[in-house]
Amino acid sequence: MPATKIAEVHPGIYEIFLPLPMRPTIINVYLIDCHGAWTLVDTGMNTADSVAALEDAFQQVGIRLEDLTTLIGTHHHVDHFGASATIKKRSQATTLLHEQEVERITRMLTFGPPSSRPDAVEFFRTHGFPIDQHPPEGMRPMWFGTDMYNPLPQPDRFLNDGDLIPVGDRTFEVIWTPGHAPGHCVIYLRKEKVMIVGDHLLPKITPHVGLYPSLPVGNPLGDFINSQLKVQRFDVELVLPAHGGVFNDHRYRANQLIEHHRYREAEMLDLIRRKPKCAFEVASQVFGDEDRPIMHVMAATFETLAHLELSRIEGRAKRLERDGLTMYQAI
Repeated sequence: MPATKIAEVHPGIYEIFLPLPMRPTIINVYLIDCHGAWTLVDTGMNTADSVAALEDAFQQVGIRLEDLTTLIGTHHHVDHFGASATIKKRSQATTLLHEQEVERITRMLTFGPPSSRPDAVEFFRTHGFPIDQHPPEGMRPMWFGTDMYNPLPQPDRFLNDGDLIPVGDRTFEVIWTPGHAPGHCVIYLRKEKVMIVGDHLLPKITPHVGLYPSLPVGNPLGDFINSQLKVQRFDVELVLPAHGGVFNDHRYRANQLIEHHRYREAEMLDLIRRKPKCAFEVASQVFGDEDRPIMHVMAATFETLAHLELSRIEGRAKRLERDGLTMYQAI
């Protein structure tokens, strides 16, 4: 196996590139030398290749997986927390995650495809998604139900907004940034002016923000936009994302993401100005209705729904119930 790619991006802070069996094909996790202790932020997936790559990266730094002191998950997704139980078993590292992510882990580990849950089926139908036309096996990720997702079901401690976590001679500050996931957190090293941002601030791609049957009410896109405004209050010189290269100007990128979603919302409002439409109809026009994997169609539908709900909450659209469908119309 070739040596794992690892880079010291700031004194004592190492970016480790781990393989993923999907797109994006790489996740960046971060190992921090706390001088007498070691912290890892995010884990990669629980695949043999990824765990071996992580072990190799640790060896290049001169430590073993068993030497890890603290493990922090930015959120519960498979590429960020999927190997946490494996790493915990090997290292006994104190493991931290936001409390809202624990419920998501339970759902991931116990729920079948949407078609097996009456509440989910009704949610899909209400928003126009033709769930009855698709086989159940196509409506869940390829890793679902496999040991590629081996999260620690209950972390040792919960992350809370504003927490200061001392490890060795470093202090990790927790910034709760809901949106992409309800309990997503970014980790700030104030003295170093470094921010480890998970999926919140990606340099090239827009993180997915959707409204799903597991969380059928709420305003995830509004949360995401507010979280982008929130991180701009911090003094940052180096941004460490989970996907893509490290970068410097977090405020510029945060504003780009806000503008992207405002533009997308305006595009959707134009489509529902003359007559109301359901989320699936709007998504088909905005994202295209060409033949795509059903998982992509689902993501587009529920990302559209998050936009439409933000428009309704902020007074730019209204919600109507017609013939068993939830419709939206611009005001």
